[in-house]
Amino acid sequence: MTDVTQQTAAPAGTTAPAGTAAPATPWHGITDSEGAAYVANKGWQTAADVIKSYQGAEKLVGVDPAQLLRMPRTDDPEGFRTVAAKLGMPENPKDYAIDSPKDMPLSPEYDAFARDAFHKVGLTGKQAAELSKAHNLYLRGVAEKATKDYELNVASDKKSLETEWGGGYDRQMARAELAAKSLGLPGEVIDAIEEKVGYGATMKLFADIGLKIGEDKFVSGSSGGQRFSNTMTPGEAKAQWDAMKVDPIAVAALKDNQHPGHQAAAEKQKKLFQIMYPD
Repeated sequence: MTDVTQQTAAPAGTTAPAGTAAPATPWHGITDSEGAAYVANKGWQTAADVIKSYQGAEKLVGVDPAQLLRMPRTDDPEGFRTVAAKLGMPENPKDYAIDSPKDMPLSPEYDAFARDAFHKVGLTGKQAAELSKAHNLYLRGVAEKATKDYELNVASDKKSLETEWGGGYDRQMARAELAAKSLGLPGEVIDAIEEKVGYGATMKLFADIGLKIGEDKFVSGSSGGQRFSNTMTPGEAKAQWDAMKVDPIAVAALKDNQHPGHQAAAEKQKKLFQIMYPD
């Protein structure tokens, strides 16, 4: 009987047909397509890469899950708000602790606007508190600068008025004050005028009104018109001198030293010139 095994065995020294050899096993030993794709996506090239990744993951073991955040995509606003809430964004805008100094109180409308804006952009409670504090410091600086600028402007305007009105400064200021009282204007109206045109222009305006409505008689204490005195302003003195120059009687008295009114006219001219051209 012939041995069957000898009949089916390949002859010695021969090789298997081409294309029948088993494929090489990958370094990680994973042969299913899903597992292999996972390794490829991770970028692992060697076993050392896997070990390093595992070590990194192992460091997270024991961390409070509440401290673990999944970073949202840029097109995921809800995911961002979830992260913001974990970081300290209050659930309700009313829960923000906004700094509001007693000397700089916020209006209810602005307070509500700020809280809603903070919550809309996802600020944490600490961020909102720091932002409101910085905001208030800025406003305080603006207010202090405005006050200082106002005081400097008033001082400058007063100096200009003193120069322009000369000896009549106090009378002009009193005239302006009495005019404002006579018109019954509330302080906020006068402040609004001053804000628009400045302190100096406001005082000139009311002094001129006082002159037109006859307040000067209360200032001078005379009901018979303005008295000639050293409290006259240079402008008023010039007006009187201009009137004298076109008054035939005054001109005649000044030119003729024998005229009965020459001495009075010359004295008045001298006083007017002293007021118009102070040393």
